[in-house]
Amino acid sequence: MSFVRRRKFYSIVLLLVAAFLILHDGAQAQGSNQETQDNSGYALTSLLYQTRSGVTLNYVQQGDPNGSVLLFLHGGGDSWHSYDRVYPLIPQRYRVYSITLRGHGLSDHPDKGYATADFAGDVLDFLVQKNIRNATLIGHSLGSFVAQKVVETDSSRIDRLVLIGSGSSINQSDNDHNEPFKFFATLHDPIPYSFARDFQASTIYAPVPAQNFEIWVAEAQKVSAATLRGIAHDFRSSPDALKAIHIPTLVLWGEKDSIFSRTDEDALVHALPNAKLSVYAETGHALHWERPNRFVSELLEFERSSAPQPNQQ
Repeated sequence: MSFVRRRKFYSIVLLLVAAFLILHDGAQAQGSNQETQDNSGYALTSLLYQTRSGVTLNYVQQGDPNGSVLLFLHGGGDSWHSYDRVYPLIPQRYRVYSITLRGHGLSDHPDKGYATADFAGDVLDFLVQKNIRNATLIGHSLGSFVAQKVVETDSSRIDRLVLIGSGSSINQSDNDHNEPFKFFATLHDPIPYSFARDFQASTIYAPVPAQNFEIWVAEAQKVSAATLRGIAHDFRSSPDALKAIHIPTLVLWGEKDSIFSRTDEDALVHALPNAKLSVYAETGHALHWERPNRFVSELLEFERSSAPQPNQQ
């Protein structure tokens, strides 16, 4: 082959390679844009919901609307922001909901109605109106007792229960204040920054990102004294009722929890017919703040392993 012919041949080859690369890159870009477009509806979105009793709740959602449902409930003095370190770790194939309980965050702050049954009633209303079934219900601290009450009242829409920093009961003192929340009854509006800061810090043992801690403190300042006094006086849990909860339950506890002890956790697991305990070493009360990767890994493994099996033919 002559030099001229070889040169023409190589030029044609280079043109073909260039054309292939352009088409390949274009296809990748189109696919990337298409993926972004498809997932745009899956991003974390903040919304409002009004219960049939007239209470407006703030909640967030993310993920596939047809995916398995994970419903999160936060602790006292928090909001849906309590799980900020968790949401990015959950695959988009799951449908995530996280409710800010009444009296917290941007949800309504009524003057009364802070018994466990009131919180649970709001959650049950949400489940019914959203037509949510076969959900995994996850609750931290106050939210864990609300979650217990939800399942005690009506377990037909909940398949699995995850309790973080929880217990089998709240002990009553002589002045009718709940331990360990009796100090809530002494507060008045506005909630001092120092109280919000120190309370949130007391639930943490391992370091957490500064930007998250500032958000959690700011959310605690949004809670009214009426809410905290209501929790202090009207919070109830019945160990006997736990015996009726037969759905798979995962109990998560940090060994440095300043609110609930290992004795509390053992009593809780003993009271529940179908529960197992996972202990987080060197971790405080808000273990999902401190160990979000392990928490999500255990949560999703529990969701998969305890999923109802199809009937065998």
